[in-house]
Amino acid sequence: LEKNYILSYKRKILKNNIVDRKSKYTTIWWYVENKEEVSKFMKELLSDKYFAKATHNTYSYRILLDNGSILESKNDDWETAAWNCILRELQRENMINTLVVVTRYFGGIQLHSDRFKNVINATKEILKFKKEI
Repeated sequence: LEKNYILSYKRKILKNNIVDRKSKYTTIWWYVENKEEVSKFMKELLSDKYFAKATHNTYSYRILLDNGSILESKNDDWETAAWNCILRELQRENMINTLVVVTRYFGGIQLHSDRFKNVINATKEILKFKKEI
């Protein structure tokens, strides 16, 4: 794996990086090395009023294990299948030790399948920064 895919010192938050029909998306990239770090980070994140009041905090992660395999997991927070959009982008970019959270504030207008496009674009945007390293 290339060294810039394992970035222990990087974190990135893009607040309201996608706005579609009054729905707002905030995206977070976070370095994690195990499931416990994911749980701890999500607990801290959801203790913040901004994220706690959001309609959905959907996430996926990929973690390189000691045996060389990659642990992948997710949580859709009732935004059915949105986690899969995030996970596919992490896989495409071969991101490891990476957690991506896409937070959505529902704007009152149904987005239907466009919500998946927004999750994908929000994820792609947060992953762009790896090229800056």
